[in-house]
Amino acid sequence: MKSVLLVFLLVVGIVSHGIGKNVRLHGSLKEFGTKVVSMEFNGAAGEISKIWTQEIMVNEDGSFDFSFDLKRPGYYSVGRNTLYLTPGDDMEVYLSTSQSQSWFKGKGAEVNNYMKGRLSPQRGSFLDVGHNVKADFEQTKKYIDELAAQREKELKALQNVSKEFVELETMRIKGDVANSYMMYLWYSSLLRNGKTNEEKEKIIDEFKNSIRKYVNPLLKEISAKDKYLDVAVVRGILLGNCDTSTSVYDFPKSKRLKEFYDAYTMGMRMEEVMTQSLYNELHAFGSKLKSADIKQAFLWRLEQRARLMEGRPAIDFSVMDMNGKEGKLSDYKGKVLYVDFWATWCGPCLGEIPSFNELSKKYPNIQFVGVSLDERMKSWQNKLKKDSDHGNVLELISRDPLIWTGWDITGIPRFLLIDKDFKIISASAPWPSQKEEIVPLLEKYNK
Repeated sequence: MKSVLLVFLLVVGIVSHGIGKNVRLHGSLKEFGTKVVSMEFNGAAGEISKIWTQEIMVNEDGSFDFSFDLKRPGYYSVGRNTLYLTPGDDMEVYLSTSQSQSWFKGKGAEVNNYMKGRLSPQRGSFLDVGHNVKADFEQTKKYIDELAAQREKELKALQNVSKEFVELETMRIKGDVANSYMMYLWYSSLLRNGKTNEEKEKIIDEFKNSIRKYVNPLLKEISAKDKYLDVAVVRGILLGNCDTSTSVYDFPKSKRLKEFYDAYTMGMRMEEVMTQSLYNELHAFGSKLKSADIKQAFLWRLEQRARLMEGRPAIDFSVMDMNGKEGKLSDYKGKVLYVDFWATWCGPCLGEIPSFNELSKKYPNIQFVGVSLDERMKSWQNKLKKDSDHGNVLELISRDPLIWTGWDITGIPRFLLIDKDFKIISASAPWPSQKEEIVPLLEKYNK
């Protein structure tokens, strides 16, 4: 079976005009354990919406052969892998659910084998979830700088790579260094010295001011050119410190960065219950955006969210129950559904499960549905076996990418309320722990 299915290949506004070249990826996605794997554009506008997401169809044995037209180089994500693709690339690949275990052969392989060493900002970049924290900040800084120098040496040793890639990845290293400095506070023992919230706030302020002399020069470098926003750690840091009223750090803010920040923060309002008045407000904002790619991404996501207004048909997706039986979420209509999207790796999700299970016992006329988004079925199964009390929750798992694109999910946990006719009550329902908000709704629909 030819395994190519392009769902969204909308390149207007994100790539330069001109004739593109084919990029081909073929090999194995077996570790993902699913028939469809999403590849997302990981540049700046990709942070606003998933308009440029493409779907890779996977054969029964885990093999795939996927091609698409690309007009300029860019970053793409497949699971936890970040790829840098250039027009004309042709690679045999093994993509793992852990990027360090992936491998690449062929044209474009040198760049992507280097990318296997990409650090995670969420893990504190060079701090590696605190494993590299030393006795104090100065000793930690010295070690961070040594690791960064080694990474830069590896980058400069690459042979068949473009100057553009080296420039962008140099900014990634600087971004990771800045992130490491700033994250030291959270992995160190400094906050243990604060017994009250006021004392902790003072420690935070003092620490931030103490490292400004190190952080500000880095922020100045990574904010120097708009194209650096295509690097995830760079835009993450700049977004997090763009509000001058709350940030102690200082750096130049271009028109594109300011608009990107405004679009990103305004886009967070799409997580609210989508009403006609909210839609009108967001549409008016998006229509005035000047950057073509940001505008296109914002308005596309808004239209996706508009599909999730109250009374609209619920987006259906494939599921599997604990016995391995496959079906659709709509198979369970007839009752009001209170749906929990969660995963075993999501701390906040796990925190909501006890309340979710407890509520399921109190409202028998509502079907509580837990939908795991775990990539590994064993992780889900082990979690269910470990927990003895699931209440009256119907436990399902799904790897259907339509969950993310159709329901516009940017983070979990996420809860839905769907009526007995499979129409949307709320696409962003209150969490189980938000008793004052969710209980009145459950009381209403339990009747």
